[in-house]
Amino acid sequence: MDEIYGDAHRVSELECSFASFKNAISRNLIGANMERIKWALGLGAFVVVMWLGRDWLNIQILLAHYSEFKDMIRDEYVLSLLIFFVSYFASVSLSLPIASILTLMGAALFGWIMLPIIVTAGTSGALVIFWLASTVANKFFFERAIDTLEKVHVVFHQSPIRWLLTMRLIPFFPFWLVNIIPALLQMRQRDYVFATAIGIIPGTAIYVSVGRSLDTMLAQGASPQWSITESPEVWVPLILLGGSFAVSAMISNRHRKEFQEC
Repeated sequence: MDEIYGDAHRVSELECSFASFKNAISRNLIGANMERIKWALGLGAFVVVMWLGRDWLNIQILLAHYSEFKDMIRDEYVLSLLIFFVSYFASVSLSLPIASILTLMGAALFGWIMLPIIVTAGTSGALVIFWLASTVANKFFFERAIDTLEKVHVVFHQSPIRWLLTMRLIPFFPFWLVNIIPALLQMRQRDYVFATAIGIIPGTAIYVSVGRSLDTMLAQGASPQWSITESPEVWVPLILLGGSFAVSAMISNRHRKEFQEC
């Protein structure tokens, strides 16, 4: 009888342990789901704010709070970097016309560390648009880009990487359009990421350099001179570099045709 009682007692302990374990798992799952929900709501709210604020977010407003941003960065450096990365990523993903402003301000506030951060965030945001144009939003984007596709598809297929590099260096078309054309013309994702990351480095480096000058001027109490971003010294090198890619593509395509005819 004692043995039977002992077995029953052990079974009861196991049942209680299992019940406690199940309750703990349930609490953890509920907690994890709540965390996901909070993150999703927070991200959704952030996207809405970025979208609604695209018209009033300008350099003058950011400069008015420049010292506050500096204080925040000094107190919460890593968090500030994360906020900037997410902001830049969202601006590219949503095709908001504020990337240049964010680049200048980011460079002024953080320094040259912005170069790899902006290139990474910009490439990641462009990849989101590429994925959407390749999958769920393919028809939506195709209808809006059909005229451009008819103009560029022949040249594009001759050398997709060179075409995209040239477009990144010399923006003949809007940035959002350059993001979706390769997807609609079925460029490989790996090549798209490579050409995007490499292609935006020169322009980003120039903007970061201008942003560092902005920080120096503000520290000295001088007024920023925005005309520097439009000067020939800034954009002529990019035009020449992009032109070299275009000429290289034409020469290589001509040699390819001659080889095929032989």
